[in-house]
Amino acid sequence: MLSNTSALTLSLKEKLDFIPALASIVLAAFCSILTGLWRTERQAQSFFLHIGYAIFRKATSRLSPLQMQAVMPTTNKIYEQYIKKTRQLPDTVNLGNGALGHWVGDKNAENVLVWYHGGGFSLPANLGYFNFFERVIEDMRKAGKSICVFSLTYTLAPHATYPTQLRQAVECLRHVLEKPTHAPRNVFIGGDSAGGNLVGGVLSHIAHPHPQITPLSVDENLGGAIMVAPWTMLETDFTGQDIYAGGDLITTAVAGPWAGAYLGSAKRDYYTDLSLAPTDWYHDFKVNSVLITGGGNEILLPIIQDFAAKFQAGFSPVELFIGRRECHVAPIYNLYIGDQTETQQGKRMKEWLRENL
Repeated sequence: MLSNTSALTLSLKEKLDFIPALASIVLAAFCSILTGLWRTERQAQSFFLHIGYAIFRKATSRLSPLQMQAVMPTTNKIYEQYIKKTRQLPDTVNLGNGALGHWVGDKNAENVLVWYHGGGFSLPANLGYFNFFERVIEDMRKAGKSICVFSLTYTLAPHATYPTQLRQAVECLRHVLEKPTHAPRNVFIGGDSAGGNLVGGVLSHIAHPHPQITPLSVDENLGGAIMVAPWTMLETDFTGQDIYAGGDLITTAVAGPWAGAYLGSAKRDYYTDLSLAPTDWYHDFKVNSVLITGGGNEILLPIIQDFAAKFQAGFSPVELFIGRRECHVAPIYNLYIGDQTETQQGKRMKEWLRENL
């Protein structure tokens, strides 16, 4: 099976750095245990999540994208583990350009949710994603709706840089739309964090073809688009901004490394930073409706709210839903660390899908 990384490897210095990095992560976990009994509204709802968020916060701020990739299984490996665990037959498609697509559920279902995973373009999808897909499919089944998921494995940064991941996301959707069983109105696209960025980039490309990517013609609107905690502004300077990261998964420390790894030598534009686009950029988006969600405790919340307001000014209907005391991509990360509690964002997303299928 193809890998979603290339030949970039860690230097000896980066390998040795794992020792002090691990020590700092353990210390962060210990400190979170001591402070977790006195949580405020701006921190995690449970003691367990408080510790999990602190560990991930320290790991992502302390380790480089390449170091994180070295200790995390690839998206493809995670898919294989999920398929084996659930006793399903694997169904993986080579999309070209270094990308793979993984089917979850019955690919002949009436509706398809194409999903672009998050992780700052630098981290692979974890098992929480596939557990979340399973929940969505089962919830729709109970509601008498038929849906499957087609999940993209794109090339992680810095192994490839923009616009590679956007091109792969476009080809992923193109593959689904070319199947005669799936009309555009039955195809939904979704993504979280960096994956939400790709959702915006794909919608932008359909309406305003990217000069480096083959146009994608859609003869009718897509069924809908879901953007969970979308990272739509690759800003790296937060001077003077009042940002509290104690209740979130990530800190502003990841912005520079992750944005830099994704952009490489490219300059930011409306495809990388949809928040910067003028309102008329959204007018011709070929989608019936859009749901944007965010966590009340995440550091991206001001950016998400500003982005949603601009989107709503240029396109309708767009709904913004905020989950109280929830972190960045809570519907997926909480499952990843073992918390099975339904998140407000996850619940609203499934309600929205039932309403729009």
